[in-house]
Amino acid sequence: MLSGTAVGNICNVSAMLSRESIALAYPAISVSVWVIGLAFAMLAGGIMGLVVSYPALRVKEEWFLSMILLVGGETFRIVVTNTPQIGCGFNGLAGITTPFYWLSSYFPSGPLQAEVPTGLYAAVIVALALGCFVFAQKICNSPYGRLLKSIRDDKVAAESLAKDVSRVRKQIMVIGSVMAGLAGALYVYYIGVATPEDYIPALTFSIWVMMILGGFANNRGLLVGTFVITMLDRGSLVSGILLQSYLANLNPNLIVYGRYMVEAVILLLLLVFRQKGIFPETRIKTKAYTLFDFKKNNNAEPSNSPGEGPQTGGAASG
Repeated sequence: MLSGTAVGNICNVSAMLSRESIALAYPAISVSVWVIGLAFAMLAGGIMGLVVSYPALRVKEEWFLSMILLVGGETFRIVVTNTPQIGCGFNGLAGITTPFYWLSSYFPSGPLQAEVPTGLYAAVIVALALGCFVFAQKICNSPYGRLLKSIRDDKVAAESLAKDVSRVRKQIMVIGSVMAGLAGALYVYYIGVATPEDYIPALTFSIWVMMILGGFANNRGLLVGTFVITMLDRGSLVSGILLQSYLANLNPNLIVYGRYMVEAVILLLLLVFRQKGIFPETRIKTKAYTLFDFKKNNNAEPSNSPGEGPQTGGAASG
């Protein structure tokens, strides 16, 4: 639309080629459409999080809440898969190039033609992920973050202090859904196709393993868990392809899907031996905390007040 091209059927091959040619010829349109896509993805994620929060927050147990969200996500995926009018159905919407796809026209045919736009976009993803991490850390170390932890640890106590627990839960679900929408949009632009089959329940399972492995309620630990599981995912894919070149009769899917068994074993071991993960949750240190050396004060010998002699007798002697 921005380039003045007829939209037509966005699902056919000619529309896919048209999108790629426009992204190659119009850098401004390519980048602006990417920014608009990220904004709408975040908005859609926030709306979905708000809508799903109403039935989800009616349950008291957190595991029930997780199951409701998982079932809701799977229901949405099945509806989109079987409705071609939404995202072209099972085949998905292809021809979604990175916002820097136009840079390939400045390089001759070769590896750099594809690696430069993809590498630059990967750097943007890392920068945005770092921004989300800093934002999450700010939330955790703020009064709002301490409110979230108080609700998690003792909802009744938080309610007794006049805290609107339902409202706070809705707010954090919207915040998390907005970040998830951003991640989904970045992922779609990276792989070049938007298909619902990329969001099967196994993806949610992998994210749970990342969280538990790194450390419950520990953002730094979550980065470690994400790195380990991502390397397991990519490593199984690459090793399956390499082994197939040596063993022609080997089905690479045995190794690719075998990673789910490895993730299951990791999860079971963590739940049995280290439920808090590699890096357990750390104490929040506020600005007031940094003004005092509590450890030093706790280890210091108590001084006597002026006019008081040394304590003798009784328990002091003992």
